[in-house]
Amino acid sequence: MKLIYLITSLLLISSPIANAQSPFENPENLQILPKDIPPERLRAIMRNFSFALDVRCTHCHLRVEEDGEGRMVFDSDEKETKKIAREMMKMSGGINRDIRALNRGDDHQYTRVQCTTCHRGQENPFLIQSVMDGEIATGGVEAAKAKYAELKEKYYGGHTYDFSGFTLSEYANSLMEKGNMDQALDIALYSQQSNPKTPYAHTMVGNIYMAQEDYANAAKAYEASLKVDPEQGFIQDQLDKAKAAMQ
Repeated sequence: MKLIYLITSLLLISSPIANAQSPFENPENLQILPKDIPPERLRAIMRNFSFALDVRCTHCHLRVEEDGEGRMVFDSDEKETKKIAREMMKMSGGINRDIRALNRGDDHQYTRVQCTTCHRGQENPFLIQSVMDGEIATGGVEAAKAKYAELKEKYYGGHTYDFSGFTLSEYANSLMEKGNMDQALDIALYSQQSNPKTPYAHTMVGNIYMAQEDYANAAKAYEASLKVDPEQGFIQDQLDKAKAAMQ
């Protein structure tokens, strides 16, 4: 429903909260974009902003109530989010200019930083690891796993969060490096269960068990990793070390 609202409001601009004249015709108070920008170009830019952050026009633009009806005041600078948007436009524009200045040759295909490059459908572009850090801090590992499952149900298949087995297992590795061994193992086992076809998911479980000197379970995890991908010489070495430690 939110997506439908965005499309309707951006393409039609005909609801009671809109101005009588399209905001894309003769826009006022443009400070970053060219003052003579074509209406369709301005419409496309605003639409891209909305979809990149998954927000509505009122996220940046002021809406006022008059005589029981809403009206958009597009030239107002009252909202802080509009000021932030301008700074973000300056930042991304500067990055793109710096990329071009690298002078990689006429045949080099340059990339272009856009809002969606970082935001990926979020107002605040958090990585899944940051979300889980917050959940662990307030509710523990079970809360983090529940949030992960909730977000995966909602966003899987899109680019808002990285739900790959490597990323979740690497998050377990970061917990281990901080010395949070119980949390690390819990997340690693969760990743192993969720991503049985990802070799690193099994490897990470083995690495944590090795650090805990639980060599039997480490060996089982390494064997599972090699079963998925036998061409892992380093993991075979780890398996040999685990078996030797068991003797």
